[in-house]
Amino acid sequence: MSAEFARRFPTLFHVTDADALPSIARHGLLSAEALCTLFDMADAGTLLSRNRDRYVPLTHPVHGTAALRRQKLHDRALGPHLADGVTAEAWRRFINAHVFFWVSAGMAETLRRAEPGRRQVVLALRSAALLGSGLPLLAAPVNGGAVPRAAPRDGRLRGLGLYRPVHALPACATVKEVAVPARIPPEVLHTARHG
Repeated sequence: MSAEFARRFPTLFHVTDADALPSIARHGLLSAEALCTLFDMADAGTLLSRNRDRYVPLTHPVHGTAALRRQKLHDRALGPHLADGVTAEAWRRFINAHVFFWVSAGMAETLRRAEPGRRQVVLALRSAALLGSGLPLLAAPVNGGAVPRAAPRDGRLRGLGLYRPVHALPACATVKEVAVPARIPPEVLHTARHG
């Protein structure tokens, strides 16, 4: 199914701050958790388990600056959308442990435009490059990092079962988002385009 996935979704899209591009070239695309580790954040546990209403700037004497994206994962809104046994804190930690991609340029552009005060770019990366690197790609039928206003639908509760390995997806599976655990090394990103 990996070849079928790459055929259906030949390019994946990631939104990031333009100022992060030099760091991405050096360290790769990092999850929020990996970024906190790189930047030696003493309060990483809090940053990764609680909702972030604003962007959180990170500074490091060697690695420079970075920012953690704001989230809209408030406990009250998230609660009805969580699978049994999953807490809001655990879900935010799961989200913060992954790097995310959209499967369409339009969805990425919508996210980029949602932050008009930030200079953001969309990175475009060939699915085949990610698959060929051996990195595990997990696909979800929804944006797991957002909470819809509507009541949750079957199969769309936020929990570990929401994301499935792309090689195990049925050919007609709905895919909105792709997640990669921890980081994507710089050598995998050498073919990425941004705009």
